[in-house]
Amino acid sequence: MNIPHAWAVEGGILRRLPAPVDMHPMAGTTMVEIRYTGLCGSDVAKLSHPWQGRLPETWYPGHEVVGVDSETGDWVAVDPLVPCRSCHYCDRGHVHLCPELRRIGWDLPGGLADAVRVPRGNVIPLPHLQDAAHGVLADPMAVALHGVRCGLRLPLGRLGIIGGGVLGVCTAICAAEAGWDVHMLVREPSRSHQLGYVLDPHINLRSTELPPCDVVVDAASGDSDSPIRQALSAVRDGGTVLVQNAYAPRVFLSVPLRGIFRRSITLRGSFSYCRADGHDDFRDAIDVLAKGGDWAALMTRDRFPLNDLPQGLAALKSGARHRPFKVLLASDI
Repeated sequence: MNIPHAWAVEGGILRRLPAPVDMHPMAGTTMVEIRYTGLCGSDVAKLSHPWQGRLPETWYPGHEVVGVDSETGDWVAVDPLVPCRSCHYCDRGHVHLCPELRRIGWDLPGGLADAVRVPRGNVIPLPHLQDAAHGVLADPMAVALHGVRCGLRLPLGRLGIIGGGVLGVCTAICAAEAGWDVHMLVREPSRSHQLGYVLDPHINLRSTELPPCDVVVDAASGDSDSPIRQALSAVRDGGTVLVQNAYAPRVFLSVPLRGIFRRSITLRGSFSYCRADGHDDFRDAIDVLAKGGDWAALMTRDRFPLNDLPQGLAALKSGARHRPFKVLLASDI
């Protein structure tokens, strides 16, 4: 049997290493043979730039995983959150706040690999999708669902989105479905043009600035505080700024706090996703994907063989006109 390999960062160097999987069954786990793994923006930031935050000694990235359960032969998606299941937060379904939370692709080996061993409870059967690769969008869609239904407890109104990437698109879809009047800031003309063909026409695409909004969602990349400053500028007095973006370490808010609170703005964080109030964000995200849509095909269009991770990362640095929305690493091409 061929030894499965995985991409890892060891000593600051990206390399292929033997995958850290025990080929003998372990209680409560199953082996997932990887078919597709999406590169999340959080992965790209750590793989492409000097990272000032904590990383495991040997880091095996990849948390947007679709594969085949080696025991059942079923196509599955992998929920990357592994909480303790017994603390104050887990008892209430707020697993994203669990102090002992471990994450596949961060604290635990991830899916940029030929195979990965994961807890059986984190393996979610995939329904029939237009394309099984769309399953890698379950993670960003779960983040979007969590933000819209757990982070926004307001009367419906005008909602703006800063960020024209996958998370912004997923947020627009969830917010429009919930009844918000959605306006999405997409500055790059070619990207806006592509989204115009695949998104609901009720989602308004803006190229320069947002109109005054009751809520603004920060779903942009987090290398500087520019997105949140834009959000604060666009939100009405008394409104809410919801931050779905995980900012990089050592990014600080560079605007006076007095102005934010004088305007009675609510500034909320919305990290990851949960299993609270009778919902399971990750499973519900898969249900959204099962409805289909041309937007999912656009988000998962750019695929590279698993061995070509460096080429996939390079594509994300290309000019804006040709930059993929998302890069997928696939084992079957």
